[in-house]
Amino acid sequence: MGYNLIDFANEEKGKINNFDSNNTECIKKIIRKAIVFYALKSYEEVEKHHLGSIRILHIHSIVEENLLSKIVYELRNSQQDLNIEGVYEGYVIRDY
Repeated sequence: MGYNLIDFANEEKGKINNFDSNNTECIKKIIRKAIVFYALKSYEEVEKHHLGSIRILHIHSIVEENLLSKIVYELRNSQQDLNIEGVYEGYVIRDY
């Protein structure tokens, strides 16, 4: 059997102690792993400010955005109330 998005999401979720599907930081951690695992051209940038740091997601293509959104959907236990834009609180730049 092949290794699909659901397998990836469940395996990575299991690697994080006390994974909380409502915690966007847990989800961002897995998104970063997905970008590397699937060799995506999308990337995350950290911008530092005097008030703290902000993670900005640069999305390379619609296909990559859909893939990352599906991972979020699986991590949220099939709840459709949060997408990739919501995880990054609007700090998403689409480079397509």
